[in-house]
Amino acid sequence: PIDFAYAVHTDVGDTCVGCKVNGRIMPLVTELKNGDEVEIIRSKAQVPPAAWENVVVTGKARSAIRRATRNAIRKQYSGLGTRILERAFERAGKTFSKDALKPGLNRLARKEVEDVLASVGRGELSSPDVMKAVFPDYKDERVTHPPKEREEGWFNMRNAAGMLFQIPGRSSRKTKKQAQKQGEAVPIRGVTGDLPVRFAPEGAVPGDRIVGILQPGSGITIYPIQSPSLTAYDDQPDRWIDVRWDIDEDTKERFPARVSVTAINEPGSLANIAQVVAANDANIHMLSMVRTAPDFTEMIIDLEVWDLKQLNRLLSQLKEHASVSDARRVNG
Repeated sequence: PIDFAYAVHTDVGDTCVGCKVNGRIMPLVTELKNGDEVEIIRSKAQVPPAAWENVVVTGKARSAIRRATRNAIRKQYSGLGTRILERAFERAGKTFSKDALKPGLNRLARKEVEDVLASVGRGELSSPDVMKAVFPDYKDERVTHPPKEREEGWFNMRNAAGMLFQIPGRSSRKTKKQAQKQGEAVPIRGVTGDLPVRFAPEGAVPGDRIVGILQPGSGITIYPIQSPSLTAYDDQPDRWIDVRWDIDEDTKERFPARVSVTAINEPGSLANIAQVVAANDANIHMLSMVRTAPDFTEMIIDLEVWDLKQLNRLLSQLKEHASVSDARRVNG
């Protein structure tokens, strides 16, 4: 049905959300036969998932899905860039508009305003670069450390999926609906959205204070606020994105956390550790031995847990186990 929708028209394929085959609602992966009557169910809010590229057969459908995916990602970056520049203009006492960016296009080596916005969102251009291109006499007088306001709202657990992202300096003392209505929440939900979002190697779990760091050309990396790695970005406030957890209890998912465990080097110790992890409803994603000695072994375990409370309970039980001499969380 997806290939059929794109064969009719690209817009039909891009807005396809379901189908009826011979009057019955069927999955979009249903194999069609000669003589089937197909009705495509459409929605203007639909964006074709990138995974469709692995399902379709025709080249037309595949190229259309790739194009739609690129446009969706570009739109996400453009939205993020818009909000970053809005704050930069506000800080400089200027009124932001897309037309205001046009005089700086040549200096920024960009053909269109949308190219500038997307480049700022990807981190390829900084807001001071744009401000200097538009206003040659502009001087950056920002404080060179992340705004304190980013701590607001991080512990406000709400019933919605994933995480909400906010531009540094924007107050988060609003409900989620108010923030979205006023355009203050960057439209990124969860860790699998169109804009690439990934966790730092040490992971982060609900209950942690978290912050997002904009990585040029590769999206946003989520760090727990206690991560030593964040010191590398102290003088780059434009790359700091406020993030808060927004978990839906009905669709909970596990999040990554890295721990270090030192155990007695004896048969069965690893099995005992795995048993404690399983008993706490956690999952071992990866395990590596850091060093071994005749009497002990130290290992790094990448876990998948529900939240900070569960992680702390698991670490406490590991420490109490007879075969474990130390268990602690790894930060950075």
